[in-house]
Amino acid sequence: MSVITRNSYGAIAVNKVVIERMIIEDMLGMDDVLMLSNKKGKPIKEKPTPIIDPDYYDAVEVSEKKGDAKVKIYVVVKYGSNISETADRVFRTVEKDFEMLRLEKPRTISFKVRGIAGVMDGEIVKRNIDVVRNNA
Repeated sequence: MSVITRNSYGAIAVNKVVIERMIIEDMLGMDDVLMLSNKKGKPIKEKPTPIIDPDYYDAVEVSEKKGDAKVKIYVVVKYGSNISETADRVFRTVEKDFEMLRLEKPRTISFKVRGIAGVMDGEIVKRNIDVVRNNA
């Protein structure tokens, strides 16, 4: 599947895996406030390899239907981080990735908090908090 759009620069087709990879790299850069997780809330451990681990693709979903892109990001937030500020930072980062490719902003960006890490000795307290930004 590709996200295809036409603008003043011409037609742009970007494979969704490319967008997911860009988002994953940005989220890995936010390791001070969050960790990527799967849909059930299990954190994906960071591995110091030069390539992105395929497990990370479980944490980010990019879908496109009728020209509207939707992004879902599953995370575990670190204890002491403000969820709304972290979500806003993630939303801005995702929108910046789309702008860099000259694509329209995603219709919806869902920031799905599946847990809070570091409350007690590295334990993860399960949470099910969804923060959504709608771009009309």
